[in-house]
Parts: sequence; C-alpha cells; structure tokens
Amino acid sequence: MYPGLNKQGLRYIAVNYGDDAKTINGYVKTGKFTFPIGMNGTGKNDVAKHYGVSAYPTNYLLDAQGKVVARFVGFDEAGMKAALKKMGFTL
Repeated sequence: MYPGLNKQGLRYIAVNYGDDAKTINGYVKTGKFTFPIGMNGTGKNDVAKHYGVSAYPTNYLLDAQGKVVARFVGFDEAGMKAALKKMGFTL
C-alpha cells in the first residue's frame, strides 16, 4: 500500500523505540521495507515522549503542515484507511 500512497505525496516514517541500529537494519532487510526507520532519541530528541507514545505500535497521521490529524494506538488498518481516505488519498 505504501508505494502507491507515496506516489500521491504520503510520507511514512517509522520510529523504533528501543532496538539498536543493527537490529533495526536487520528488521528492515527482512521485511523489505521501503520507508525510513529512525531511532527514538533521548532528551529533547525523544520522539516517543514528545508525541505521548504510551504503547507500541502507535501510529500518527500528520497533514502537510505537520499537524496531527489522526492517532491510533495499536494497529488499526480499517481506521488508518478511513483516515487516509478522509485526507484525500486514493487507496
């Protein structure tokens, strides 16, 4: 689904909370992911703390201005698809 949405302007970035770079890179290679996966960070660069992540996975949809338009705790494919459609993406 991501490659088609990427062509429509959607950008997907995953943030891994606790694994090291070697583990993340192995996961990307095995899963053949085409989107970037970053490491969480610490201090003022703590992405999980900044966005109030309390469970994994937590997914956010942000608009072009960076405003959070949807938040999903756990994996909610139907909810994500509905939110993407509402934002104007064709699935």
